[in-house]
Amino acid sequence: MPLRPTITEVRLTAFKSFRDAVLPLEAVTLLHGAPGAGKTNALEGLVVLSALAEGEDVGAALARARGQGADCAPFGEDTVRLGCTVTGPLGEARLDVSLCVRRTALVVAERLTLDGRLLVTTGAVDHDGGRLDVAWHSDGRQGDIRAPLPAEGLVTAQLPLRVSGATGGERLVLGAAEQVVTALRESFSLDPAPALMRAWARADDDARLRGTAENLSAVIARIEGECRIRFGKLVQAAREMGSVPVTGVGAVRRVAPDGTVQVCAGLDEPSGRRVGADALSSGVLRQLAFATTLLTGPGVLQMSPAAEVPDAERLLQVLADGLDLGLPPDRATALLRLAVEVAARGHVRLLATAGGEPVVPVPGVRTVLCRRDEAGGPSVLDHSTSALPSR
Repeated sequence: MPLRPTITEVRLTAFKSFRDAVLPLEAVTLLHGAPGAGKTNALEGLVVLSALAEGEDVGAALARARGQGADCAPFGEDTVRLGCTVTGPLGEARLDVSLCVRRTALVVAERLTLDGRLLVTTGAVDHDGGRLDVAWHSDGRQGDIRAPLPAEGLVTAQLPLRVSGATGGERLVLGAAEQVVTALRESFSLDPAPALMRAWARADDDARLRGTAENLSAVIARIEGECRIRFGKLVQAAREMGSVPVTGVGAVRRVAPDGTVQVCAGLDEPSGRRVGADALSSGVLRQLAFATTLLTGPGVLQMSPAAEVPDAERLLQVLADGLDLGLPPDRATALLRLAVEVAARGHVRLLATAGGEPVVPVPGVRTVLCRRDEAGGPSVLDHSTSALPSR
């Protein structure tokens, strides 16, 4: 079993364009397919689960996906059904949750198992009162514990504050819940927005990369002055992935009229000229954002801190939408090779999307084809092709 809780499967049972779809996750997973096939929808399913695990209410979690909350349910339905498998020290924990989206956004059903053993299940839901009947395993003389809990949020995320842990059964429930919640909270969704990345950013020694990477210049300036090893790896990656010769990476500083210090990152050319972010192509900026994310880790990303888990022991699940957008195939392939190299160290995993045909096969990358069925119905995931072995 892995030492750290790891998301090994996402179930899109009823979510946007998906019905009864299963997405297996390995260290590096590439979801490819034509535009409109549903690739981003698959990523957003995991984004919603992660938001629920962070303690957000159902409405706020669904708002993390594109469109309105009601748009997350398949056409003609009023319920979203999602699930995941988290493998970790305790074994294989499976979480499945159903969310009502048409009326008040609530959890209407939830189930948590560990190695096939049912630990948590739900019953009747009171829509008007916003409560859900919950039963969890106890091993006590009186059998399972039953209590009404708020239905506005994920039950599994509420258990640490509700379950006493007085019996071995309750401690097992708490352990399984912690394993699932810990893994889901370690997700970081990245969809760089080059138009925002070209602006000068305010210098900040504690800058954390946002999901749009709009503050990439501030983050690069931070790691340039904070960690020579980490920054050196970023420079090396920029050299190896660049479509034109690159000798270095850095940030230029200036004082704004209001007295604040601003920074603009750029790439150095052999001539000695530094091309700032405001002049770099969209593809290069996105590539730089993806590389920075893979090489820096959770301590430099804008995400919830892991309770009582040092950064060096965290397992980051990066969700990268449009990995190949604006890049020639060889540059996207270089990013995947970097992801495989970083993932081999055991601290980062990547789930990325790419358009059309997959890039040149990269050893260690699991490719999954996303397509719409011939009748224009639900999105289909074809994961019959296994990952090529790492070299």
